[in-house]
Amino acid sequence: MAGAAAPFLMFPTVRPRWTATALAVLGVWWLLRWAVRGEPWPVTPFNGALLLFALMVPVGIWASPAREAALPDAVRVMLGLIVFRAVAMAVNERHKVAPAVGVFCLTGLVLIGIGLLGAQWSAKVPILGKLSGRIPHLITTVPEDQGTPGVNPNHLAGALTLYLPLALALVSGWRLSRRAIIGPLFGLVGSLLFFALVAGTLLLTQSRSGWMGGTAGILALVSLAGLTSRRRWARWLGGSLPVLAMLAVGALVLRLGPQQLGESLFGKESASPVEEVVGAITLEGRVEIWNRALYAIQDFPFTGCRLGAFRRVVPVLYPLFTVPPDSDIAHAHNIFLQTALDLGIPGLVAYLALLGIALAVCWQVAVKGNRWERAIALGLAGSLIALHAYGMTDALALGSKPAVAFWFALGIVGGMEKRIRSPNYSDLAPKTPKLKWRK
Repeated sequence: MAGAAAPFLMFPTVRPRWTATALAVLGVWWLLRWAVRGEPWPVTPFNGALLLFALMVPVGIWASPAREAALPDAVRVMLGLIVFRAVAMAVNERHKVAPAVGVFCLTGLVLIGIGLLGAQWSAKVPILGKLSGRIPHLITTVPEDQGTPGVNPNHLAGALTLYLPLALALVSGWRLSRRAIIGPLFGLVGSLLFFALVAGTLLLTQSRSGWMGGTAGILALVSLAGLTSRRRWARWLGGSLPVLAMLAVGALVLRLGPQQLGESLFGKESASPVEEVVGAITLEGRVEIWNRALYAIQDFPFTGCRLGAFRRVVPVLYPLFTVPPDSDIAHAHNIFLQTALDLGIPGLVAYLALLGIALAVCWQVAVKGNRWERAIALGLAGSLIALHAYGMTDALALGSKPAVAFWFALGIVGGMEKRIRSPNYSDLAPKTPKLKWRK
């Protein structure tokens, strides 16, 4: 039911009456399921944070100076919560983890397909620019796109960071054995192709934030795999890897200086025309946008400047000087600042709680779950870290279209947590020799 309603909720202003009908049908379906099964919402550790988060959404609509812009974002946030509920309730049933992950990966393939055929490719790296220039541009517009026509490669990169570590974890989760070769071989090849497609598309986006997020996610995946291992040397390696990474970054900052390092990543104000691409914001521009976001949060701590209103509030109340006045600043280029701008500080607290709970649950599943669930849990943990490492210098706003994948991932985590807490977990856990975690 949620899948059938998703297109109308993803683009709510294209067919408003159909969107309203889809919401009404979902409401009736929800009530009927509640009456029959007696479970209105899946029992997950996220529920307290989700309640606070959901309460701030109507506040963000009510206080918005531009409700026509806030309503579509609010509907997509509602779609995310609907997807979370549907996935969490499905995963906690018998043998539903693998299908849920499969649907999640298919969603990623759809995002990749739309991105490859509709992205306004950057020209930051000449070689990659030539490769992306050979891809046919078949999708010229995206419904409800308020910025540049087509797909923004930076937003595409942000969505792909949510899939890269999971794809690598799925590759490492397969192992051939003498008793079962065909099934694991097919799964291994499929996982390798999916990982190569995600990594290759992320490379073509030329998004520096996306590259940093993907790198951080893979490092986090390897580190968490070591820390949750039963082998002492693996735990030492997993614990030392983040320290070595921070030392390397610190040495790079000391060597180049923070200013030069930031300019090498995000460009200078006097960038050449080859750097002037869709959505390109220099280091100075990002710092100024962050500064204006902090001003807005200070002025509106409880409500923020409301859902989808940052692009309209900034030119009026907090004008920018280093960014051209005709630029469309859709978000704060930082996911945490943007969440506070959309839903206020209470919404940010709820969002941080969701992330903390998700990482804690992934750790618990990685330690207690079977080999298949361990690979998925570690992959999702790495993916969440990758998405928010990307989100330090860019953002997939809560009301953006690709952000629904974030709620899908949280739904898988919530359902897996309920499975391992079940007293009959040993009976629910699938026993198959086809999936083996390489120790």
